[in-house]
Amino acid sequence: MKLDTKVVGRKAQSICGRGSVCSKAEHVKCRVQPSRKWSIGGGGAASSYTPSNRVLSTHKSQFSVGRREELSHFVRCYSTKDASDNITVLTKAEIPAFIPREDFLQQLFQWAEISVGQRGRSVYGYAMVVEKLHGGEDGEELKGFSVAIGDETTIQVGMDNEVTEKYEFISRGPDGFPVPKGKCEEIKGKYLEVRKVDSNAISENAKQAIRELISQVMKAFDSYYAFGSVFSHDST
Repeated sequence: MKLDTKVVGRKAQSICGRGSVCSKAEHVKCRVQPSRKWSIGGGGAASSYTPSNRVLSTHKSQFSVGRREELSHFVRCYSTKDASDNITVLTKAEIPAFIPREDFLQQLFQWAEISVGQRGRSVYGYAMVVEKLHGGEDGEELKGFSVAIGDETTIQVGMDNEVTEKYEFISRGPDGFPVPKGKCEEIKGKYLEVRKVDSNAISENAKQAIRELISQVMKAFDSYYAFGSVFSHDST
């Protein structure tokens, strides 16, 4: 199965407001684009949505506007496969370093239990079973969750094993644009990935269910990014 995707990213190798590719050192100089569209293709009608520009608003949140602006670029990510263990990364989004991984993943799992596990058949057309994914040195660290799409395949949603950097604060540079300053801390988990973890051939209905699942997961992330809760939205 191949699902072509375009996802919102946050940092290097981004396409800036001028339509050009900018480096890690230059990306903070690019103008912020207030709205991005996630598009999940792969044959048939594509499902998409546009994250709102509320992440740049003055809405009350635990995250500062400056930090939201810092990572408002997007990258394009396509399906990649690790043939050694039959894992296919369907899509991934870079999670800003200032977002607490443990709290985000815990909320995302709770959201999945309700929105996917309990409402799977009515929303996606399949009975879905949601289970926690654990990892880390002691095997107890929450890394995400898995979703059984009926008896056709299993999808995992979770953080990868890469490391990203977190700075103490965002300052204004000489040119007026935000730049990271202060002590640098390494944060485990750079990308939130959606992975297919088997080599099963799946039906068109299952592919559509996976596309819708990806869209809903990214909407949940958009809510957390804006409000600090996956259960919040504009009307709350």
